[in-house]
Amino acid sequence: MSNILKKKLFIASTIVAVILLGIAAFADLAISNGMINYNSIFGTVFQTFGEFPVYFIFVLSGEIAVVYAVRRKEDKLLAIPLFAGGLALSAWQVKQYLNEASSYSIAALTNIHNGKDMGLANSDTNTGGLSLQVALILWIVVYLCVTALVVFWMKNKSDQEIKKYLLLSIFASLTVWFSLEINGALKDFWGRVRPYELSASQNDFTSWLHPNGVNGHKSFPSGHTMAGTLCIVFSWFAVGAVRKRLWLFGVVYGGLMGLSRVIIGAHFLSDVVFSYFLTALFIYIVRSLYDHIIEDDLKLH
Repeated sequence: MSNILKKKLFIASTIVAVILLGIAAFADLAISNGMINYNSIFGTVFQTFGEFPVYFIFVLSGEIAVVYAVRRKEDKLLAIPLFAGGLALSAWQVKQYLNEASSYSIAALTNIHNGKDMGLANSDTNTGGLSLQVALILWIVVYLCVTALVVFWMKNKSDQEIKKYLLLSIFASLTVWFSLEINGALKDFWGRVRPYELSASQNDFTSWLHPNGVNGHKSFPSGHTMAGTLCIVFSWFAVGAVRKRLWLFGVVYGGLMGLSRVIIGAHFLSDVVFSYFLTALFIYIVRSLYDHIIEDDLKLH
């Protein structure tokens, strides 16, 4: 993507974000009241399984570290800890994702069994999980499948390409970590009540322009939307037309995630709009840093 196109995209995105946040400042509550459907299959599916980019960027990064360590096995002082660290990171993140997905799945099934709206699941704490045996089997199967796919993808890559992917994975992981930290800090600082947490009178609703401080409520900004938007980062690991398609998929996926969060009553419009564009900004900044610091250096050599 040329610098001119990047500049135009940045300006257009800023204008859209300002307009949507301006609308949300006056119509957040009305929009939520008009869109909420706690029985939405679309909203429940995205709520349950949609945060995979946060976890699988780390998984991919860990797997790439393992492959790099194997390629550099003659340097044992580097290869052994890198292999162990990459293995631990990827395995742990698969487990964390499966824990979250199973927790939301069980919550939805429990709601259906009890005659409640299936999408009513606590977005801030886990509500339950699979048995240890089932969780372990599922974890092993998923991890082995992911590992097999990565090994198949990387097997014919040159050492130089593997090195590039390792550097990309470091910057990708940094993007996820930074996004998680900022999103969590803003959630605590804003202390905004979620739509489904509002009282019957809805007098505890506050505008996104009004931070409430730490109070246990975490509506603003949306964590799921952040996770969905991070799907864009997968495009970094592709080239040519595939990279463009993955980038476009990430952009659309993040938008669909945000829409799903409003429909399921977990967030207001401003929560998802702010999160979407803030995360996109983080992605742009870190990728630009990679291009300036790493890509230019690789070209020189």
